[in-house]
Amino acid sequence: MKKKFSVLVIDDEEKICKIIKIFLDMSSRFSNVVLAKDALEGMMKLNNQEFDLIIVDKSMPNRTGLEFIENLKKSFKFGKVKVLLISGCLTKEETLFAMKLGVKNILVKPFNRQKLMEKVSTILDF
Repeated sequence: MKKKFSVLVIDDEEKICKIIKIFLDMSSRFSNVVLAKDALEGMMKLNNQEFDLIIVDKSMPNRTGLEFIENLKKSFKFGKVKVLLISGCLTKEETLFAMKLGVKNILVKPFNRQKLMEKVSTILDF
């Protein structure tokens, strides 16, 4: 029996969250896809559930995806959680900062289901 994965999607654009959820739900590899509208809600959900992967947008109000990842990586409890950063625009400095934080996977918007699933399957190794 193949392992089923749990994913947390954090993006302030509701349409993006829903599209990612639909794309992931189309695969039989996911048991749980949870959506959060910002970093604060994402952290609350992360404190209540375990996730195999967090998909987080770079640009969000209040706290950016990079700030969220930075706090996550400093945490003993969540420091090893796998992350996929999504963004419509990343500067060279932001990309270097993301790499410094240990982010190895970035997906540029707009993306299609195939590109998302390629990244996710690489990260989760399935």
